[in-house]
Amino acid sequence: MDDASTSAIVHAPAANRRRTPGVVRGVVFVALFCSALTSPYLERGTSDHLDSEALIADPALIATSTTSTPPATAATQTVPVATSPTVPASTTGAHVGAGGDWRSALWSEYVVADVGCATDLSAAGLAAFFAQPLGAIEGFDGPRIYPLGDGRNLWVLQDTFVDYYGGQTSFAHMDYANSSALIQDGACFTSVQRGTPTDVESFEQGNGDITFDHYFWPAGGAVRDGTLQLFWMEMVRDPKTGGPLDGIALHPAVTWLATYDLASLERISFVPAPNSGVSPVYGYTVVDDGDWSYLFANSYQQNLALEGGYANGPHSATRMYLARVPRGHLDDEPEYWNGSDWSAFAAEAAPISSRNFTENSMLPSVINGTWVSATKVDGFTGSTITIDVAADPWGPYLTALTLPATPRGDPSDIVTYHALVLPWLDPVNGQLVVSLSQIPLALGADDAPAKYRPNFFDVDLSAVAAGETTTTTDAATADSTTAAASSG
Repeated sequence: MDDASTSAIVHAPAANRRRTPGVVRGVVFVALFCSALTSPYLERGTSDHLDSEALIADPALIATSTTSTPPATAATQTVPVATSPTVPASTTGAHVGAGGDWRSALWSEYVVADVGCATDLSAAGLAAFFAQPLGAIEGFDGPRIYPLGDGRNLWVLQDTFVDYYGGQTSFAHMDYANSSALIQDGACFTSVQRGTPTDVESFEQGNGDITFDHYFWPAGGAVRDGTLQLFWMEMVRDPKTGGPLDGIALHPAVTWLATYDLASLERISFVPAPNSGVSPVYGYTVVDDGDWSYLFANSYQQNLALEGGYANGPHSATRMYLARVPRGHLDDEPEYWNGSDWSAFAAEAAPISSRNFTENSMLPSVINGTWVSATKVDGFTGSTITIDVAADPWGPYLTALTLPATPRGDPSDIVTYHALVLPWLDPVNGQLVVSLSQIPLALGADDAPAKYRPNFFDVDLSAVAAGETTTTTDAATADSTTAAASSG
């Protein structure tokens, strides 16, 4: 669940929000998730499945508001954003669809199922499609999208709840996997699951030692010579120590590189990444451009207690770094951006963006030659999304727009996080398409599944291009603001 945890299946009252003129104060929801980390029906120790009938009721928690000072205004710059629509190749004409021949090439160990088609790949079409169950998949978050090079895309989902038997209304009665996959062909989607038709397993098993306390979440990836390489973050649960605002007791321990056959998606290898460290995770997201694959990096630290606690910010996840390798060669040793040039030494790396208080998890894409990122300010403790643009992958990234982080449904009991710019423009109106993950405060309630599915919305490119922009490397704050205004 990205910053959240599967153990967040709780019943707790919605937190109240407090707003101060000039700065949006994000209500800190972390406490609502932390208090349930040892839910006995989740902490199974030897499996990534959930099947208990029990629900855990958590005591009411006091809502806490963050207070911050806006960053000093920087010199304004304008980064042009191309406005011609760009859509995946498979949507520009006839496509094979979910019943295509490529399905027969998939590894025989996968459980493969057609989960339907969106009306189109517009924000509205995707929002309507993902608002419903995807076959047996009832809810998930943190999608990552990997172009497969032939017009199809692989979507890897985090923390997926699956109802293979049908009729279940609560996640507590469903199977669970830390990762699952969809293949998108045009506007049609096919689920690709490990396990059996009645018993789901995580898409990436690592070395086979998946437990509630140890598993893998997806990072960036790239295609090369008939293979798909994906970075994975090995996540390890910590003893629950620290305060209610210190996030979840979970941290990345090692960065791994998995290689899959592009046709079958059968895994070929699973080895430590060339830079297997996590301070930061190089390959947190990967973007191919020209002769290079750019490895964006973030610490993805979930447990703020390991960094002195919430109050000891700004935290490590507020800084983004960059490395590069020859295009598609994710198994090569990277070179690192040091602020002015490339270096062979990771210790010389300098942040390309440093802001906020707890989190600045940028996931840039290159759209018609412009680097664009949608970032949920401070993860699920914030309440806004920034749209940042740059002419180069190393920046400077400029905040062109700040938007409210609006979930699908009633926002009073839903937390949002993990904003992602999709790698195409809306085929209907040519605008940016952004996804935003969301999770209800009562994840174990019967109405939770419909609230634990990402939302999709458009961002007006003309507003991005016209807005005055401020650099994203200003002094770190607990909530971002922008000087977005019309320049015309």
